[in-house]
Formats: sequence, structure tokens, C-alpha cells
Amino acid sequence: MPEPTSTSTSTSTPAPTSTSTSIPAPTSIPAPPAPVTILNVDDNEANRYAVSRMLKRAGFATLEAATGGEALRLVGAQPDLVILDVNLPDVDGFEVCRRIKADPATSAIPVLHMSASYILSEDKTRGLDEGSDGYLIRPVEAPELVATVRALLRVRSAERRALRAAVQWRATFDAIGDGVFLLDGAGQVLRCNRAAGSILGQDPVAIIGRALGDLVRRPGPAEDLAIGDRWFRVANDPILDDEAPDGSVCILTEITERRRLEDELRRRAEALAEDDRRKDEFLAMLSHELRNPLAPILNAFELMGAPPAPGVGAADDFADVRRVAERQVRHLARLVDDLLDVSRITTAKIQLRREPVDLLDVVARVVETARPAIESRRHALSVAVPPGPLTILGDPTRLDQVLTNLLNNAAKYTEPGGSIALEVARDGADAEVRVVDTGMGIPPEMLPRIFDLFTQVDRALDRSQGGLGIGLTLVRRLVELHGGTVSARSAGPGLGSEFTVRLPLRIGDPAAPPARAAAIAPGPPRRILVVDDQPDAATILARLLRGRGHDVAVASDGPAAIEAARARPPDVVLLDIGLPGMDGYEIARHLRAEPGLDKVLLVALTGYGQEEDLRLAREAGFDHHLVKPTDLRAIEALLAQAPTADRR
Repeated sequence: MPEPTSTSTSTSTPAPTSTSTSIPAPTSIPAPPAPVTILNVDDNEANRYAVSRMLKRAGFATLEAATGGEALRLVGAQPDLVILDVNLPDVDGFEVCRRIKADPATSAIPVLHMSASYILSEDKTRGLDEGSDGYLIRPVEAPELVATVRALLRVRSAERRALRAAVQWRATFDAIGDGVFLLDGAGQVLRCNRAAGSILGQDPVAIIGRALGDLVRRPGPAEDLAIGDRWFRVANDPILDDEAPDGSVCILTEITERRRLEDELRRRAEALAEDDRRKDEFLAMLSHELRNPLAPILNAFELMGAPPAPGVGAADDFADVRRVAERQVRHLARLVDDLLDVSRITTAKIQLRREPVDLLDVVARVVETARPAIESRRHALSVAVPPGPLTILGDPTRLDQVLTNLLNNAAKYTEPGGSIALEVARDGADAEVRVVDTGMGIPPEMLPRIFDLFTQVDRALDRSQGGLGIGLTLVRRLVELHGGTVSARSAGPGLGSEFTVRLPLRIGDPAAPPARAAAIAPGPPRRILVVDDQPDAATILARLLRGRGHDVAVASDGPAAIEAARARPPDVVLLDIGLPGMDGYEIARHLRAEPGLDKVLLVALTGYGQEEDLRLAREAGFDHHLVKPTDLRAIEALLAQAPTADRR
């Protein structure tokens, strides 16, 4: 047999060169479509020639083979179709077809059997069963052959398009970030994408054929689905076949982050609502706590103008009234100080004045301070301390505040006749202070919030124990600023409470001995200028100072104060800050600039007591800063140290 040859040849004649440059060449010329190539296999040369001629006249390119072996070799060139005679000398056409279809590289190539010998129905059936795509009986007319070839090529083209679409669909399907399941009518998984396998933690192939309900719990219509620590929104869309459901598409869309944000927003809304509720309660408590001391103060002033009670001396009566008023004023001052401390803590402006301190000295001072409140309620107080010293690096005033708060709380919230224990111990590198009482106790649900701002266990309307719910907040923050911890324990309501403070010890550094306050000897009378825009405050302070022998002048604003200081230079100026027009800082700067007044003792006497206020006072030239209400003894101590005009 002659070697198969291609009957398709092409020649080209060079085009004449154009001498004109006025017509630009096209930017791109579409390539002509590649010709369809058909492998024609027949051992009969005449038949092979006739078929190839029919195909070429129809516009096809051809390859030719005379044996089954040659056909199997040439099919590797990927012809678009194979026309295969059945009766071949080496390998019959049925076997050649079977091998072509068995090879994945060539299985998609259409095969058309042609035979003049195998023309029975069972021959056609065998050929089609072996993989043939068509079967023609020789002789065959050219139109029938060409039409059959074109029909098979159309089928192959459609299959190629379907395969490309399937590949594209699969790539798109797997690229979807949501988990997608294609289910049949019984809920079994027909297909799923990679994301679905990732969500379930399984190979997608292992999921096929299983019921989705066995893999995940089917949520309700408005319910989200939890899988592990992730949340998903489930959507089920039916697949309709002739308007009747035929399976469904189930999509799992992850909403974990959205759920987290929703939970966070819900928590914040609840926290804001709780803060708002506690704020309202705090304002109600604050109103109550501020009004309570004002009533006895007002009544005290009424009694001062009334005749003494029968059988009571005027001096004794006045002294009793004075003690009541003084006690209530100090109570108001403590409330304001606590509020200011809370403000400093929440704005991180509180500062500690650290020094080596013996904690046992602090305990001794606090016990003496709290003893009147404890004894007034007939409590039994026991104090246990180890051999000292227990030296810590701390602020003595703030440590006093911590332990005083805890002891006062124990006294307030323990029924009269109860027991309070204050125990101090060394525990490794820490000092431990425990305050234990037999009082009203703390409900379990309150323990996690007992140190929160404005939190109180007792919310009864009688408010018999008083307080604003800020003391324990101050305790915790002050202890933390000292590098320590504070904790609360209680077995429940009516079973008492235990508060434990732990503070780091300063090993090997003995506590500095407490400084003894020097006795303040009364000095000579001073010339004093009181500047305050509140007439009552200025008048009362002036009367008190005059009663102690001082020469006092009063001014209510900046210009009047500067004029008074020029007219009679004072030894001391007690100057309010919050004045109308010219404030106290500006007045201080003016006085420091006046000849002869630069050495005057300037004392800020004001209700502004934040750290920033102290800094501004120093920068304006003040020598001292006192916060209202001011103990008169503090003013007297400063007056005793002030130079008089003849010593300046």
C-alpha cells in the first residue's frame, strides 16, 4: 500500500509591491479559520481516493491511512473526524474504533464507519457499540457523506462548547466564596463547591451522595446556622422542572463577622443603657446625699438665732449647734472630694506622691480615724498586725483613703452590734490587708461589678447608709496605681463580706519615720486682702480673720482688688480664681508686676482643685493653692509663715 499523502497543497504568488505610501496598512488582519481535517482510513486505494475527493470538494483537508496501525498512529495528530473502513488488513475497523475511544487523548474524536461488506443490522449495532458515532453503507453518494460528516462535526463542536462551559462553570462554582450544595429532591448532595467542603471540613468528593441533613443541622426559616465557631445564613432555592420542584440549591453565606459586630453592638447598647440607668440612680443619690447635710446646717443657723433651750447655757447650746454644722460641712466636703477623685481617675490625671511608708503606721492612723464610726454602731473591732515594719513605696494620703473607705464600708453595711476584723500579714513579696465583717453581704451577681463606678448593693429608698457608690471604685484604682490588687468575697446576702488588698513590699528599705507636725505659733497680725465675688463667703471669712486680730480688706472683682492692693499693700492676698471679667490668674499676674507687691504671699482660695488648676496657679505666681471649703486652721498656718510688710 502506498504511504498516505495529503492531497491538500497550496501555492501563493507574491503580491506586487506597492509604491504608494498614502494608504496605511491595516493594523491587524484576522487569521483565516483553520481547515477541518479528516482522517480517511481505507485499504482500498480507489475507495480512499474517491472519498478524499468528495471531502476536498466540500472544503475539508484530509489525511489518509491504509491500515489500522497507520490510523492509530495518525490519529495522534488530532484530526477533527475519522472515516474508518471496517475491513482492514491488520486490525479491523471495530478494534481501531475501540482503541481510539479508549484513549483519553483521542476519545472525543468522532468516528464514522463505512463498509461495503459489513452491512447487516448486527454489524451496525456492533460498530456503534464499539464507540462509532455513525455508520454508512457503501456505495454512498457525496451529498450523503458530506451531510453526515457535517452533522458529526456539529455534534463534536457542540460537545466542545459544552465541555468548555462545564469547565468554566466548575471554575466559577469553585470560586464562589459561599458554600453551595446542589441537592436532589430527597436532599442528597449532587454537587458542592470547594467552599462547601471547607466549611464542613471534608473533601467535596466525600460529600457527594450524602444527605445534607446528616452533615449539618437544618435551621428554621429565620434561623442562622452555627458550624463550630462560625455562623452562616442559609438560603434554599428550589430547582423547578416544568414548574415542579426537582431538587434545590442550598447556599451557606458566612456571617460570623456580622454576628460578632451585632453582638458587640448589642453589648454596647446594653452597656449604654446600664450606664444611663446607673447615671440616673447616681444623680438621684447625689441629690439625696447633698440635700441631707444641708437640712441640719440650715436648722443649725435657725437655732443660732433662737433662745437657748431651757436648762441649757447659751455657750453650750451654741457649741452643740456649731459641732453639728461643722460635721455636716465636712461631710459635704468629703462628697465633693470623692467626686473630684473619680474625675481625676477617669481622666488619668491622679498623681501619687510616693515615699517609703510603713503600712502598719497607715493601719494605726486609719483605725483611729474610723473608730468613732465603728463605736457609734457598737461594732466589735479586732486588729491583728505582724511585727513591723511592712515598708511599701506609696502615697500615705491615698493609702489612708483606701483603708478608711474599706473600714467605713464595713461599719456602714454591718448591722449594729456586728463584728469587724482588720488583719495585716506578710505574704512573700506582698503585704496583705483583709477587712472582714459580719454585715449584709454581697449577692453573687453583684460581685463581678462591686468595684464598678456608681455601683451599690443597697438601693433602698431610705438610703440609710448614704454614699454615692464611688468609694470602691476609688479603692481599686488607687490600689492598682500602687501596683497592687483588691478583691471582694462574700458567701451571699446576710453572710458578711471580705475585702483583700495586696501591695508589693519594698524589701530592705525601712520606712521613713513619720514627720511630726510642727506646732504653729500664732504670728503677729497680718494685713489681708480677701478677693471673692460671693459676698457671703467674703464677709464670713473677713469676720473670722478680724476676730483673730488681722486687718482685713475685701474686694469683689479684679480691678477693685488691684486698686485696694495699691492703696494699702497687703501681707497676704486670699484670692478666688473664678471671678467675673478678670479671673484670679490674671489678677495674680498683675499683682506680681506691681512694684512693692512682688513679695506678697498669694494664696489661691478656690473650688477648682484639679492638677491642671494647680499648675495654672503656680504659673500665674501663686505661692499656695487651697481648695474650698478650707479649714481655717490651714489658712492660719499660712498666715503664721507670711512675712509682714516691714520684713519684705
